[in-house]
Amino acid sequence: MIQRKGKSSIKLIVAIVIIVALVTAGVIYLRKFLSNESIKDLQYDMLLVKTKTETVKSKNVLNKDENPLIGYQLTSLPENINIDEFKAKNVIGEDEYEKYYLLDSECLEKMDLKELVNKYPGYFIVCYDDYEVIYSKGYENKNKMWCYKISDLEKKPENKKLESSIPASTEEQTNNEETTENSEQTENAENSENTEGN
Repeated sequence: MIQRKGKSSIKLIVAIVIIVALVTAGVIYLRKFLSNESIKDLQYDMLLVKTKTETVKSKNVLNKDENPLIGYQLTSLPENINIDEFKAKNVIGEDEYEKYYLLDSECLEKMDLKELVNKYPGYFIVCYDDYEVIYSKGYENKNKMWCYKISDLEKKPENKKLESSIPASTEEQTNNEETTENSEQTENAENSENTEGN
């Protein structure tokens, strides 16, 4: 009877360990899944802002007085908007601030983007010249790179090992070609000597 209790306890402990491992794996997977979905959601919203930016710009081109550009130029932000943390990251240079406009909640509503009001803790910043959209808090793209601009959606990490191996390969290829040329010249010289001797 004592042996049965011992075996039952071991089975119970093994079952608990397996359950804990499965739950832990499930939680990790769920977090990763939700993180990927929130990144996709932000990227979709950035594309939506880009589309609305293009619409605002096209109306502005037709009639600047009736359809002014929406947002606050980064050179003249209201006092209640603070993006010093974003500026410190030098995502865009100070000389380009006049081209970029910050969109707050009021601006998003004017652009018919009410669903984005208070959805994110940061601000969307747009350039009406090239329709670049920036999220002031940044995001991690699918290649695990920390990005701020919509143009960085496909940004990939730099591979320095690959870059340094390219010149070595080229050098090896040049050496191989020289060796091949030298052996061909030696062969040709031997053949001509044999021909002269006959």
